[in-house]
Amino acid sequence: MKDQKEIRIALEIWNLINKLSDLLWDRYEEGFLDIYLKEEEDKYLRTLKAPDLPSAEEKTNASR
Repeated sequence: MKDQKEIRIALEIWNLINKLSDLLWDRYEEGFLDIYLKEEEDKYLRTLKAPDLPSAEEKTNASR
């Protein structure tokens, strides 16, 4: 059986991480959602992209 002190510390860390997660979500929910939706939109647009057309990133790198 694991050491009771170790288990208590692990539980406290787990509780603090969950509290931190809730605080971060409450503070940055709108920004998190904006980033998530932008990433999903980018993924979707990449599936639609014609294979012979360069991406915006490729165009930017080519002009350097």
